[in-house]
Amino acid sequence: MRRSVASYRDVVDSLTLVIQALKFGDIQPWIHRGSSSSLSKLIQQSYHGNMDNFSLTGLAPIRMLLEVGLDKMRKDYINYFIGQELTTLNYLDYFLSSSVDVQEQVQRLKKLHHMLEIVVNCNAFLNLAHEHLFPLTQSCLQFYKKHPYSEEHVFHLQIRPSVISSFYQNEHPQTWRVEVSSGHGQKEVKTTWQLSGMAPVEHVGFDIPDIPFETTINGEAEKPAYFTTMISCSQVHFM
Repeated sequence: MRRSVASYRDVVDSLTLVIQALKFGDIQPWIHRGSSSSLSKLIQQSYHGNMDNFSLTGLAPIRMLLEVGLDKMRKDYINYFIGQELTTLNYLDYFLSSSVDVQEQVQRLKKLHHMLEIVVNCNAFLNLAHEHLFPLTQSCLQFYKKHPYSEEHVFHLQIRPSVISSFYQNEHPQTWRVEVSSGHGQKEVKTTWQLSGMAPVEHVGFDIPDIPFETTINGEAEKPAYFTTMISCSQVHFM
């Protein structure tokens, strides 16, 4: 087979070699349980020496290649989420289903990939432990079972500040926002602090000769300069 596939003809030639090898019993590849791709069905039939004729014309080769890719991605997501004990196969069934049309299969795997990015980033950059990654994963699964793919949606995870103390003590993010709530109902008081490298409004100017307006970090020795914004909202009724 070719080392790389760069054209439609390459796809057809490669799949033709695979199907011929299956027919003659030259290869007997293993397929994972639950695979329902066209190539998987041919492989299963080859075990019994009775394969259907498959026409590699039109979009059929591209569809077969797409199905193989989707199967591979499903297996990878299963290995990660279950291997890390972040969920069970039952919770992943919706995203791994191959009974829907190909476009919907792609969309559901796209959601899984987004969840994978969120969990991996929280683990790599915030060093969150399993006890925090597990509820985050469940929150993502529940959201994406009912909603379409969205990069704008904000997933919330409640953690103690001490959990990420090493991060906010050593890193200098562009924007930090902290929200503190106390009380309940009409007695609830909510205060939000925000530290940002950008001015809260464009028309505000500052006359600080030692620190240029555009400067936030200048070399490793200097600390970043932040603009502070505080908003307080209280529902307490005063007499």
